[in-house]
Amino acid sequence: MKWLLVLLSLLSVTTYPQPQRWQESPLQFRQALGSPASLYSQALLSEAYHRLGIRVEFIEVPFGRSLLESNKGELAGELARVLRVTERYPALLPVPYVLFDTDVFLYVNQQRCAGCQLQQVQSLAYVRGAMVVEDILRTLPASRQVISTGSLEATKNLFLTGKVDGVVFAAYQLDASTGFPIAEQRLQSLPDYHLLHQSHQALIPELTAMLYQLEREGFAERLRLRFGVAAPKRQLSRNEKPFAEY
Repeated sequence: MKWLLVLLSLLSVTTYPQPQRWQESPLQFRQALGSPASLYSQALLSEAYHRLGIRVEFIEVPFGRSLLESNKGELAGELARVLRVTERYPALLPVPYVLFDTDVFLYVNQQRCAGCQLQQVQSLAYVRGAMVVEDILRTLPASRQVISTGSLEATKNLFLTGKVDGVVFAAYQLDASTGFPIAEQRLQSLPDYHLLHQSHQALIPELTAMLYQLEREGFAERLRLRFGVAAPKRQLSRNEKPFAEY
């Protein structure tokens, strides 16, 4: 009888383990575009979140709409963006680790606009939602024909089929063969950061620490080699505030 009383006593104070972080609802981010830099960022952040026991999902969201959804908290944040987007979307907070440098490239059809600089190209296309590109294109005269599309493929097709004289891409280099000579020009270079909605602000310190750990381990460099992404010109020092430009 005594042992039965002891067993009942033990059962009465038994506690059950709390759910682990990986059992919580996953954080959702926009799926990477087809550029090497975006795919690299998704792979690196997937590993960082995985090691922290945080489930994440990358879902299809139009590039031009994802900032609105992220700022509202419908998405957990932005995969990789330049810092200036936080001026217009203040609910987004940067993780202080440079993922890569966004190089903005201009491609010009040399048969239709030989030797042209950006200000001379009469018709252009770009992917809607790339704020760094949109800021550059706002400097053009109103007479210029500027077409925005929802995807890299649509923008490429406009250029490759001769419907526009040039295209501007952020963090993507055109490598498709064409029936006409093209010229590539680098217009700008800015560091990119992972952004989180302010409701997930508590994750920033540990996610930052994990990204620096992956850098020290060489994991980030191996991924950069795999995707063909150059290391950023300058990485932040530990706990240094993010910066917009070099």
